[in-house]
Amino acid sequence: MPGGTSLLVDVDAMCKLAHWRLLELLPAITGVEPHACSTLVSTRFRALKSVVKPDGKVFRCGNAAQAVLDALEAFGELPQADAPLLAQFQDVVGIDAGEAVMLARLIEDPQAMFLTGDKRALRAVAAMDQAVRDAIAARVVPVECVITCVLDMYGIEELRARVCPWKDVDKAVAIVMGSRCDSSEASVREGLASYVGELHGMCQPSLIRPC
Repeated sequence: MPGGTSLLVDVDAMCKLAHWRLLELLPAITGVEPHACSTLVSTRFRALKSVVKPDGKVFRCGNAAQAVLDALEAFGELPQADAPLLAQFQDVVGIDAGEAVMLARLIEDPQAMFLTGDKRALRAVAAMDQAVRDAIAARVVPVECVITCVLDMYGIEELRARVCPWKDVDKAVAIVMGSRCDSSEASVREGLASYVGELHGMCQPSLIRPC
């Protein structure tokens, strides 16, 4: 990613990467320093509640919640979304209130990228007006792209060591890694490419930034 880019990270992606111990690798993977990253304020509150008692939904273990809190110490603050931009995402089936804020900020800041693990929201955006799709084209980074980067940079064994204990927090990643988390590197790459390709094909121009 080019210098000056900011990174918006949704709650789903924050939590998944935390389980996989990948939040610490985000600067190396994306080239975006932590102070240029931001997420919803609600992420901190959910993590605080789950450090001692994980909610069993977004947080399966206290360590993941703590990893989110640690990452947030270095994150920047998410600016308030522009009201007219926010309005177009509200009441859209598949897009929750937090995602609406992130998407509005994505349009408002042309240098921003959006890291997400929520494919339902992406499908909803893909069905919106052409003007909306054009405004965020090639600026969405799915978690599968992060996994691909980890594989490229650190290798299959390191990827397994980080992802396997909690691979089931993401259905696509669990499938790609295999039921016993022993899929070959070639198979993992093929699976990741297939999922990312599916996301690319949701609309034109594609919302997805090349991995």
